[in-house]
Amino acid sequence: MATAHKPPAPALKIPKTPTPAHRRALLAALADDKGRVPQSTDTRVLDAICLACWVTAVTNTGRAAASARWAGYDGPVFHALNSRGRRALLTDAGNTALRSAGPDGRLPEDTSRPTVKTLHRDGLVEFRDGDGTTRPNNGDDGVRGPLHAPYVTELGRRLITGFPQSYRSA
Repeated sequence: MATAHKPPAPALKIPKTPTPAHRRALLAALADDKGRVPQSTDTRVLDAICLACWVTAVTNTGRAAASARWAGYDGPVFHALNSRGRRALLTDAGNTALRSAGPDGRLPEDTSRPTVKTLHRDGLVEFRDGDGTTRPNNGDDGVRGPLHAPYVTELGRRLITGFPQSYRSA
């Protein structure tokens, strides 16, 4: 009696760009004070973002887990967003727009609407009126065009500048 042969599980492919699920996990890590991916992240998503090298395994103090374990550390390990993961969240146009923002955080006037819309969806920019009041959208009514300008949010600044390194010095 022959036993049925079970095909091997498909190997994970290294993602080139984040899927919506990957983006949610990476953006959640970006919003975290220490850049940690939420513990509740789906295992398949975590495996994929680790495989893509968008996160780094770290200890409670932010030290690289691999070297800490080699030195005898046996405490908890977290996955923290790294510079490669931050870069994966942006298209070239989004990266250019955020890095070209003025000193007040306003995006350049020639930033395309699709780029602004994507950055706004991800919480990386917000719209402000002439008085500096935050608005839910650009105020375009289809006739006059945008009334409110896009400005980089704190999350957007964190994406392009990285995290404060003070928590890693413990």
